[in-house]
Formats: sequence, structure tokens, C-alpha cells
Amino acid sequence: MPKRGANIYKRKDGRWEARYVKEILPDGKKKYGSVYAKTYFEAKEKQHYYISKKDDKTVTCNLTVSELSNIWLKSIEKSVKILTFQKYEGIIKNHIVPILGNFFAKQISGQRINDFANQKLKCLSPGTVNEILIVLGEIFSFAEKEYGITKPQYKMMREYKNEMRVLTKDEQQRLENFLYNDIDVYKFGVLLALYTGVRIGELCALNWKDIDTGVLTINKTMHRISTPNGSKIIIEKPKTDSSIRKIPVPDFFAAIIAKYRSMGSVLKTRNGTPVEPRLLQQKFSKYLCACKIEGATFHTLRHTFATRCVEAGFEIKSLSEILGHASVKITLDKYVHSSLEQKRKNMNLLKAASNF
Repeated sequence: MPKRGANIYKRKDGRWEARYVKEILPDGKKKYGSVYAKTYFEAKEKQHYYISKKDDKTVTCNLTVSELSNIWLKSIEKSVKILTFQKYEGIIKNHIVPILGNFFAKQISGQRINDFANQKLKCLSPGTVNEILIVLGEIFSFAEKEYGITKPQYKMMREYKNEMRVLTKDEQQRLENFLYNDIDVYKFGVLLALYTGVRIGELCALNWKDIDTGVLTINKTMHRISTPNGSKIIIEKPKTDSSIRKIPVPDFFAAIIAKYRSMGSVLKTRNGTPVEPRLLQQKFSKYLCACKIEGATFHTLRHTFATRCVEAGFEIKSLSEILGHASVKITLDKYVHSSLEQKRKNMNLLKAASNF
């Protein structure tokens, strides 16, 4: 039978037959439907009608959420960083599949996802639930594009902004006194983070060649990732281009840097291997305990650095670039926190406009 167009044929009985994808099976095979007409153009119009009905679920897919999630993971595996991939994989395995995995993707409604989110909210923070919903949204966007499954509409959880933990000046002084006493390579690393605001992965990935003439070059980060045979340390480029940056090291810290300058990594164990983030976090926790400082993490050093810079009168654009942020707004909204003392000073500025 002669062919006139994409999946449009003239049959031996004189009618025109147009085929369209009616269903995509779990193994990826396509199931076709046919329409018939007296003319080629009439058949083409009918074909177009059924193809356009894709959004009305005429084209369906019998994939479960679990199967769809695995297909999506495979589709992004080569385009995202290993740590990001493992984060998505963990969210799917630990949160999405146990509750939604056995449902057919085409059966998932917005209300079902809202119920799922509210269930998760009983044991997780709104921010964590939103991370799960974002991954679920990516999966369904993929399903809509590849299989014609309509993406459900659902609500994100309302997040309440928590005040980031910042060391008070008294806490910072106690910590610095402790670190400078019998300083070693681990204490040196903590001080370097406190005086430059670098992230722990960036700090552990540093080599001495990255510190030249008082300038710290950040162009890589260290992570521990899971593998089929356990876990391993990797060093890779930072997630964003803005994280690649140069940071001037304070002059008063130059003598400390000179003391620990050697070949290889800036932070090394007694065996000569690089210090990994997990080990440095363990050391830092012991330092906090010794200084009787509660509720802080290694990332608190970054918040503290940013806050002290603002209190000292730093120009915000420079500070944003030192922190490796994509915009000044991120610096102001997320990392800069005024102390009660600073707020009191600002309030007392009102005296100049007062008649008292």
C-alpha cells in the first residue's frame, strides 16, 4: 500500500489509514491505534486529533512511580554531579518509593501528593519535604515530556525562616584562644575557615599551591560518596561557577600559614593523607565541647565570618564574591545576621533625630 505521510497509508480497499501512538508499555514498546478516512487529508486530520489528545490521557503509560523514578535517574546520571545524583537516589529510595512506588504514575493526582507531603511533614522539616517534592516534580516533568503523563499540580510546604547559628563575640574569642593554644594542623584548618569563610569541602581540598602571595584560590571541593564497594573520597569542581573564586588571606594570619606550609595538601593526617570533611567535623565537635559552645556546626564558622565582616563595615559586593555567592541578595538573606549588640547600636542612632 502506497505511503503518503508519517504513518499514513492508502489501503487496498481505497481507504486511507493513519496510525498514532496509543500507549507506551513499561518496556518502552509503543502500541499503535488506527483511524480511517476516504481522503489522505481527512486521515491526517483524524491522526492529528488523536495525537493532540495526548494531554487528555489518550496516550498513557503503565509505568509505576518506582519504575519511572529509575528511568529518570538513568536519564540524568551523566549530566549531574555524583553527589547530586546520590542525593536524588537517596530521596527516591528512602521517601518516594516506600509510599508512592507501587502506584501507576498516571494514577498519581495532586491531592495524593499533597497527602504524601503532609504525611512526611510529621517527621521531617518543611524544607526537607520541599526537597522531596522538587525531585518528584522533576520525575513527573520527565514523564510528561517522554510519556505524555500529565504532571500533577500540588502545593509546596510553607517554610519558616530559621535564624542561622552565629558565634557570639565571646564564643568566638573562647574558640580562638583554644585553637591558638598548642595549635596543630586541624586547629589551623578551623582558623582558616573562620578567617576566610570557606566551606569544609573547599578547605579539605586545598593544596599549598592554592595559597600564593596571600591569596587563597578556591577551585575544587572534597566529598565522600557511596560506591557499590563502600565509600570513597572524591575531589571535583564546585557545584556553581560563582564558587570558583580568590580570597585574600588576612595579613595577621600569614605567620600561621607559613608555619604549616609544606608540599601536598594544606590539611594532612599523621600518615600524610589529606584530611577529609568527616574527620575535621569530628575534631571540631571536640573543640566546641572543650570551649562549652553548644548548637554550632562547622558551617557556623562561615555564618560567623560573614557576620563579623558586615559588623566591621565590609562592602557587601566584595563579601558576596568572597563567599562565592551568585548574588548579593543571597549574602544578605542567608548568611548575614546582625547581633543584638549591633541592633542596639542601630536603634540608638535614632537619638540624632530625637528632641530628647
